[in-house]
Amino acid sequence: MSKTRSNQSRTITKREFLEGCAAFGGASAMMTALNGWDMGIASAAEAPPNLMGSPKKGSKVLILGAGLAGMTAAYELGLRGYDCKIIEARPFAGGRCQSSRAGFTTTTVDGENRTCDFDEGQYFNHGPWRLPSFHHAVFHYIRKFGVPIEIMVQENDLGYVQYDNASGPLGGRRVRKREIKADMRGYTSELLAKLTDQGALDEKLTNRDREKLTDYLIREGFLDAKDLSYKGTVHRGITKFNAMGTIDPIDPMGSSERPVNNVMSASKAFAFKEILQSGLGNSFQGVTTIDHPSTMYQAVGGMDQIARGFERAIGEKITFDAEVLELKQDEDNVKVTYRDNKNGKIRSENANFCITTIPLGILSKLDTDLSAQCKEAMDAPRKMTVGKLSLQMNRRFWEEDDNIYGGSSTLGIPGHTVIYPSNGYCGKKGIIQSAYTFGRAAVVHGKLSMKQKVDQAIKRSERIHPGQFSKHYDNKAFSIDWHLTKFSEAGWAAWAPSDRAKHMPILRAPQGRVYFAGDQVSGLPGWQVGAIESAWTQIEKIHARSMKA
Repeated sequence: MSKTRSNQSRTITKREFLEGCAAFGGASAMMTALNGWDMGIASAAEAPPNLMGSPKKGSKVLILGAGLAGMTAAYELGLRGYDCKIIEARPFAGGRCQSSRAGFTTTTVDGENRTCDFDEGQYFNHGPWRLPSFHHAVFHYIRKFGVPIEIMVQENDLGYVQYDNASGPLGGRRVRKREIKADMRGYTSELLAKLTDQGALDEKLTNRDREKLTDYLIREGFLDAKDLSYKGTVHRGITKFNAMGTIDPIDPMGSSERPVNNVMSASKAFAFKEILQSGLGNSFQGVTTIDHPSTMYQAVGGMDQIARGFERAIGEKITFDAEVLELKQDEDNVKVTYRDNKNGKIRSENANFCITTIPLGILSKLDTDLSAQCKEAMDAPRKMTVGKLSLQMNRRFWEEDDNIYGGSSTLGIPGHTVIYPSNGYCGKKGIIQSAYTFGRAAVVHGKLSMKQKVDQAIKRSERIHPGQFSKHYDNKAFSIDWHLTKFSEAGWAAWAPSDRAKHMPILRAPQGRVYFAGDQVSGLPGWQVGAIESAWTQIEKIHARSMKA
């Protein structure tokens, strides 16, 4: 006898729908859904879930890890009346939301302590270091906790590019990004404008459309309106600047086709063939990517100030130097056993629920009674190898000599980059990031000694700023290799699409009374917004379950 099928259907929330999209298709699928709702690239949520009702008195939640996900969960659940306790292995809060400054110490998996000795007031964001404006969840807490924010210059056209392996006259030559961008746009605009003028697009465009396109190309490429040719422009760069000069009008007798600019003299354009030979034009896009726009944001005084904001709100809930050893559960409770690394004592805590933000690769090695399916999911993502190196300079030569304020320069060498600070402008000293490595390059970089890292960075960076790095290096540097850092062991979790589709739904679902959070289970691993929104998702599930109990 067949069972009667219920005609009732369950309505899922927008958050649940987006969660499913991200679980199966990653960030791109989630963004497609958002676009369908005319939400563009905005975060899936701009504020934490509105948790209705109060839990039973004494409802306790254990949270493993005092990173942004763990502190978000503790803060929001605490507002609703839950008794929250965070167990954190490090002696400080923030997880990977760290900034290196005088006295800051991190520890490698081999037990080596790395202590920063920068001058007072100097710092480096060796963890998260930039925020796009659409990461609304992060900005929610920035506003709530009163964390001052300033502009972080992601892209600066005055930065240099120099590719030694490039072909032609531009190979090994230091040029400004602006020069390549202007010339490439100028020449390509010229080609399209002339093709349009010659009738190549007559079947595609009306006369009026062709006129509008030509007008656009003249403006976009700084073309000569008379013959639609690109002859260079002062906007690619200047060789002379005289604020008291004049701009003389066009000679009515025809001796000059353009006004004579005695204020600024344009640098000479590169030949189109030279740019094509070098491949430098392929280094840029006309529009920056949505997650790395030209203008981004950072916390004043270091990105760890975001973590400090959380800590001020819930610091009394955190137990530091507490290294989790065991995670077990039954039908009613969760038990976490940990070692107090200050005195070596073994302690335990019990709670109704547990939210774990421990990196999956570390949790998978601990003693747990999670299902075999869950353990397989924890082992699925690859540990992203990531390293950074920063150098303190005793003179801001990039500003004084090269007019570069923020942004970056590159040699095109994997792992090497010169990233200029977006703070302390016109000061005496500054911190330059001179290595940002991923994958194989990070593995190789991580095997170098500190001296070898510094020597390599100075040698490479000297090619962009000849004579400056060796002269002005202040003999103070800080390096981190996230894959070799204790309690992290990775920069972030790197998911293959097939593994994401198979395992992410498992990790986002309750595993008994254990819930997973952190950017590792979000659609945006490595970003603070992923950590925060993962916490929002899981506290909503815990509260709904608690209300039904």
